[in-house]
Amino acid sequence: MKLFKQALLASAILGAFGAQAADLTDAVTKTSKQGLEVGTAAKSSLRVIVREQLEAGDRVTLTFGKGVTGITSVTTNSNGEAIQSGANNQLGIVYGSGTFKIKPISTTTTSGVTTVVLEVMTGDPITKDSSFEIEVPGINIEKTKAAEATVTYSATSGLNGNAKDTTGKATGSFVVLADQYGASVATKANGVITRSPATTFTSGGIAGSNTTLGTAVNADTIVLKITDDQNLLSAASGVNVQATVTIEGDFSGDIDATSVAITAANSAAVIANKTIASDKKSLSFTLTDQASGAGIADSYTIELDHTGDGKTIKATEFKATVVVDADSSSATNTKQEALVKADAGEWVLDATIINIPYFPVGFEGVNTSVHFANETSSDVDVIITANDDKGVSYSTTNQAKFLAKNSVTKVSQVQVMDFLKTAKVTKFQLVLS
Repeated sequence: MKLFKQALLASAILGAFGAQAADLTDAVTKTSKQGLEVGTAAKSSLRVIVREQLEAGDRVTLTFGKGVTGITSVTTNSNGEAIQSGANNQLGIVYGSGTFKIKPISTTTTSGVTTVVLEVMTGDPITKDSSFEIEVPGINIEKTKAAEATVTYSATSGLNGNAKDTTGKATGSFVVLADQYGASVATKANGVITRSPATTFTSGGIAGSNTTLGTAVNADTIVLKITDDQNLLSAASGVNVQATVTIEGDFSGDIDATSVAITAANSAAVIANKTIASDKKSLSFTLTDQASGAGIADSYTIELDHTGDGKTIKATEFKATVVVDADSSSATNTKQEALVKADAGEWVLDATIINIPYFPVGFEGVNTSVHFANETSSDVDVIITANDDKGVSYSTTNQAKFLAKNSVTKVSQVQVMDFLKTAKVTKFQLVLS
C-alpha cells in the first residue's frame, strides 16, 4: 500500500510538471513554403489566449524550441513594459486592445533553449480569455529548424508560486508552411471539328484574334487562373520567380508557335519562351515575375488558332500542368507543382467514333475482319485510322459512302492494309458521319 501511494504521488508530480497552460495559436500569418526555402524567415507572431485570470505579480514563462535562436532580451519602453519588437534578437509582446502590461524578468539560454520570464505589472489583470501576441524577429528564426520554431507557455502565482492557467494548448509554432502558388483551369477548350474537311470548328471555337495571323480564323481558348499569395510571410517575388506552363495535346495539325497567342488579364508577368515540342505533343511557355515583385497571379488566356491553309485540326484532349520555380537562378530548390495534368478540355470531331481496341492486321496465321451494321437510311462516310504495335498512327482520307444504308459491311484485313498502305496494325478506329 505504501509503495502504491508513492507511485500515485510520483504520477501527480509528473502531471504537474507536464501540465498544459493557456491556449497558444500557431503563427498568426502562414509562411510561404517556397519563399522560405529560397530566402530568409520573416518576423512572425502567435497568440496566447489565457484561460485563467493572471494578476499583478503572476509570472509567465516562455520556453522556446531550438528553431528560435539568438534572443537576448525583450523589447521594452521607458517604463520597463514589454512592447512590440523593434530590433533583432529582441522578443516582442503585442497587446492589441488589452490594457494590461507585462514586464520582462529574465532571458536565459542553456544548451540552445531560450527561456523568457515575464511578470504581470500592477494595474489591470489579464482576464480570462484575454490574449497577447509573442513576436519573434525573422533573424531569430532558424529556417533549417522551422519545425522547432516553437514556444511553450506556463504561468505561476505571484503569491504562492502555484501553477496557474493549466488547461489548454500550451505550445504554438511560429512557422506554419503553406504553398504560395495555386493554379486551375478556368475555361476549357471545347472545339467541335467539322469532320470533312477537318479544317474548321462547327461549334465551340471562337473568331480568332491572333494578330500575328493577319486575319480572323477559327480558334479556341484555354484560360488558366494562377494565384500567388504575396501576403504570406517570406513570400517569394522578383525576377527569379518563374512558372512553366505546359499544355499537353496533339499539336501535329495546323498549330505552331506563331498561331498561339497568350495574354494576361492584368499583365502581371512577362510571358516568354512559347514553344511547341518537337514531337508535337505539348505547348509550353514561361511566366516571370516583374522586378517590382507584383507576383504572377493572373488569368492567362491561351488562344489556339490554325492558319487556315487547309490543314486539319486534330481531335485531342488537353492537359494543363503548372510548375513554379521560386528561384530560377538556382538548381537546388524544390519546384512547386501547382497544377498537374489537369483537364483543360478537348477538341472532338463532329462525328460518331467507333473504337476497336484490339484488331490485329497483317500478322502471320491471323485472318481478321470486322462487320459494321448501318441501320440508317443514308450511306455513311468514313475516315479509318489505326495504330501499329509501336504506336505509329495511320489514317485514310474521307471514304465517301463507305457504309451503305440499311446494310452490313464486312471490312477485311486485306482492305485495311490497302486503305492504310501499311502491313501491320493492332488498333482500329472508324469515324462516321
